[in-house]
Order: sequence, then C-alpha cells, then structure tokens
Amino acid sequence: MHEQPVEIHSSAEIAGRVKSLAASILEDTHSHELTILGVLEDGFVFLSDLLRALEAPLRTSFLRYDHRSLGGVQDISFTTPVDIKGRDCLLVEAVLDTGVPQEYLIKQLEERGASRVRLCVLLDKPDRRRTQVEVEWKAFETHEDYVVGYGLGFQERWRELPYLAALRRAGDVRGKA
Repeated sequence: MHEQPVEIHSSAEIAGRVKSLAASILEDTHSHELTILGVLEDGFVFLSDLLRALEAPLRTSFLRYDHRSLGGVQDISFTTPVDIKGRDCLLVEAVLDTGVPQEYLIKQLEERGASRVRLCVLLDKPDRRRTQVEVEWKAFETHEDYVVGYGLGFQERWRELPYLAALRRAGDVRGKA
C-alpha cells in the first residue's frame, strides 16, 4: 500500500483545541497542582503544547508502556519515576483506541496511591473501544484507521507534520474525519 497523508485537522485547529482543553482542565481542577503523566512516544508534541497552555502549578513526568500478547492475554507494563501518592494525576495520551492500556494504567496508578487519575487525549477512536475507560478531555474524535502528524507516526514517519493527517491510499479521496 502506498500511503499519502491527507490533512484532517490544521495546525490552527489543533492550537485552538489545545487552548480550549487547557482552559477546561484548569476550570475542572480549580488550578490545583496536577501531576501530568505523558505517555511516550506519540503524545510528546501534544503534551508539550498542552503544558505551555496550562497556567497552573504542575509536576510532569513521562511513562512508557509496553504491551504484547502472551497466549491471548495482554501483558502491559510501565514505569514512572514520580511518586504519585495522594496526587491528582492527568494521564496525557495521543490516541485512545481500544482503551485497554489506558484502563490498565489508570488502575495501576490508583493502586499506587494516586488520589485521582483522569485522561486527556488528542484523538479518541470510540468505534474501537473494548473497555469502559472514561476520557475526560479529548481534542478530536476520529474514525480513521491511521492518523499521523503532530507527533503521531506510522512506521516512524510523518511525525514532523504540523497538522493531523489520515493515511490514505493514493487516489482515495474520502472527506474529513
């Protein structure tokens, strides 16, 4: 398949949504100190823009999770160096797809003593959900299979695009997501 990125959300649209999300997060959290946990890799651009838009006391850390199937069972592991006991945590993720990794992360963070864990995502793909994980803040909803740009990559390509684009086969002219 020869893929071509087709813009679905401009850099101006993204910037507007990030500012709106930051305002909503600040309103809902009453500007209390938050611990922001950014999930690597795809969410790094979204996270950096969101952090700059949040005008509140913050602690920031990153986590990375690894998930693989072992005999039909998902094995998910993650690490974060930050102590989250008693902290209000915001998990910032690029894409919410099946919800399985996010549900696991939220449960594990709560078990490690986080007072509250909420989820903020750049892209929500509700059609693909396999869990009841709740997303408090989302920038965009999409039904596209593959979205690239703004830090999102496919086979480590297209992360540098300043906009979000759907990957389409050459000649596919579907409309916006």
